[in-house]
Amino acid sequence: MQSVQLKQNSISTRVIPVCLSVLVALSATAGVALAKPAPHATAGSLSAIKTKVTPANKNDAPKSGAPASDKTAADKGKDVKDKETLKKEFDASLPTAAKVDPLAVMSNPTQYLNKKVTFTGTFNRFADIALDYKKAFRDSRDYVTFFILRPDVTDHTIPMAEMKLFFPRKKSQEVMDLDTGDKIQIIGTEFSTALDEPWIDVEHIRVLEKVEKKEKKHGPEF
Repeated sequence: MQSVQLKQNSISTRVIPVCLSVLVALSATAGVALAKPAPHATAGSLSAIKTKVTPANKNDAPKSGAPASDKTAADKGKDVKDKETLKKEFDASLPTAAKVDPLAVMSNPTQYLNKKVTFTGTFNRFADIALDYKKAFRDSRDYVTFFILRPDVTDHTIPMAEMKLFFPRKKSQEVMDLDTGDKIQIIGTEFSTALDEPWIDVEHIRVLEKVEKKEKKHGPEF
């Protein structure tokens, strides 16, 4: 009887490991089957990716066969239209501005406080001077300053630094063609007399005469 029990225990000892091995193999096979995506699922994923990279606006996609010159012509047309618009805006604003001498404004700024004026001058350069000054605040993130030359000095290049001229950065496209020495007309409003000097918000700049371009030479800046 005891020998029979021993024989049964021996058989159980051999059978159980074999069963466990079979179960492990079956589980692994099922896991691989679950991990492998179905063909329709893969197609759906690619479709979603393509949807993300497809332009939202069909007009944004390049048109095949369109010559490069078409775009250039369109850009040129837009530039011409912009210049015409700027000219109209300048002409519309000019009648409401008092024509003044810049030297007179500089010598007596109080007389022109909160008044819209127009005057001519010679463009010198853009700068960042006088920005962020609390008593006559104009944020350097939104504005640039620029100088015109003193009209009473002809033998030297001397900017009229006492006159603070502010121009909005958002309108920078309007002055991209400005060069040092250009004759310009300015329309603006004096908003402060801090430091007993004129601080002017420039509304428009019109180039009256372009300077003759010469070979650039290194020299001191003022």
